[in-house]
Amino acid sequence: MEINLPDMVGRGYGSFWRSKKRYRVLKGGRASKKSRTVALWYIYNIMKHPQANAVVVRNTFNTNKDSTYAVLKWAARRLEVFHLWKFTESPLEAKYLPTGQKILFRGFDDPLKITSITVDVGVLCWAWVEEAFEIEKEEEFRTFDESIRGEMPDGLWKQVTLSYNPWIDSHWTKSRFFDNTDPDADTYTTTYKCNEWLDDADRRLIEDLERTNPARYKVVGLGEYGLPGGTYFEEFSESVHVIQPFVIPDDWQRFRVLDYGLDMLAAYWIAVDMQGFAYVYKEVYESDHIISAAAKRLKEMTLPSERIKLTYAPPDLWNRRQDTGKSAAEIFQNNDVTLIKAGNERIQGWLNLKEWLAPYETFDEQTGEAKKTARIKFFSNCKNIIRTLPAVLKDEKDPNDVATEPHELTHGPDAIRYFCGMRTLPSKPSGAPRHPTKEEQVQQHIDKLDKQARSKRKRKGEYAG
Repeated sequence: MEINLPDMVGRGYGSFWRSKKRYRVLKGGRASKKSRTVALWYIYNIMKHPQANAVVVRNTFNTNKDSTYAVLKWAARRLEVFHLWKFTESPLEAKYLPTGQKILFRGFDDPLKITSITVDVGVLCWAWVEEAFEIEKEEEFRTFDESIRGEMPDGLWKQVTLSYNPWIDSHWTKSRFFDNTDPDADTYTTTYKCNEWLDDADRRLIEDLERTNPARYKVVGLGEYGLPGGTYFEEFSESVHVIQPFVIPDDWQRFRVLDYGLDMLAAYWIAVDMQGFAYVYKEVYESDHIISAAAKRLKEMTLPSERIKLTYAPPDLWNRRQDTGKSAAEIFQNNDVTLIKAGNERIQGWLNLKEWLAPYETFDEQTGEAKKTARIKFFSNCKNIIRTLPAVLKDEKDPNDVATEPHELTHGPDAIRYFCGMRTLPSKPSGAPRHPTKEEQVQQHIDKLDKQARSKRKRKGEYAG
């Protein structure tokens, strides 16, 4: 196999290419050619090692086709060996024709298929977890990691490669691989400077961020962990918006709202008090539910005593599906869940949600002490909306819109957006007590002391009225 690797792959990834440790962890900024380099490695090394097979995994299986599958096809063409490979979409796989070795594709949304992988020729020894940031729980990764097992023939080794943009610094990949030294892992941080084929215009676009948005440049330009600037809901504060659960009065209205896809069912139960203030008190945040199963899950989580008034859902659930001729809304209805079509104006919807989140000052009725509150609050058990709402980003092209990536962050906020767009924003309570001035506080203190003195004299018979 005559391939000039330096010309095909370029610079910046030499140690990554040579690593044989159990884990290769590759985080990088935008345009750092990390996915393309990984794809080139797999095509080249499957051909080099006749018994090796690989599996490529993303959080949601159906996202592979337009990402990992497409880039592996590109890599085969880049290496001028495309004629030796057969790429099929049903099943989704890549087969090296001379030997029958395969690259398989899976998703974390199908746990059974991801932990029971077999191959016809050779052994499964390598795995590529693309966009590992989308994998929420380290436990899910560990379960998958355990499926890469068994003895290896001479010349082969077990290896799991993780590649991703580092986005939020609270992700488990940081504590697992970068905050602590793992002798079984090689870790890499790559940037646009590794990509010698990046054109000048794209290079300037990234480098301009160092001046205009240093926080975003840290992630996009330098490949470091952290929120990349431009978080959309700057109004959100856990001290204001997150509260401990309480018993909801029976006379409050209750609603459900959902964002549905096979990749995620994000559903929320919301109580509205007599003044119109909203309390998000329960959530379902689960993947891989077909429509009937999603309806069943909503019913399982709803008590008969809750008396749900309306269930809001996005308009696309009313589109008819080619396979059944029915819309998702009809299938929900057939499973005893009636949906109400919510508005789907993105920008206005996000602005509505920002208004609901906007903190304002009020005063404690008992003490007169100033405190911050908001028109919508979240029970502390709604962990995913509390996690994702402050993490979604502004869209680069339209800062009035929310970025659609990372996609995993958008499901919960989308659902809450539908609710806020359908409900009238409550006014600040008009009867809230006014915070006393310093002079009034002094006078109140004097009056209090005087009242105590008169009461004391009265008990001693010194005060007659």
